[in-house]
Amino acid sequence: MSIQPEDRTTIDMFAPSRPGRPRSNPYNRSQQSRINKRVQRQRDRLNGLQRLEIKLEEEVVKHLDKVCDDLELSRADVVELALKQWLHL
Repeated sequence: MSIQPEDRTTIDMFAPSRPGRPRSNPYNRSQQSRINKRVQRQRDRLNGLQRLEIKLEEEVVKHLDKVCDDLELSRADVVELALKQWLHL
């Protein structure tokens, strides 16, 4: 079984020190992003949220953005409110 870089739990104390600011995280930026996204997906799942991706025409998105600005809400919040109203939830 191979070792994954994310399996590290502590910073290697025997690695040679590097010049400059000390690292606060043992992982590089891409690994940190992957870990953070995974944790966010798990947290959303625990909160009962599911991910939905859709493609819309440019005019619809422009109108949606205008409504978002007027209501001072995010796109996700406006779409969720519209769907709840349309589905009578």
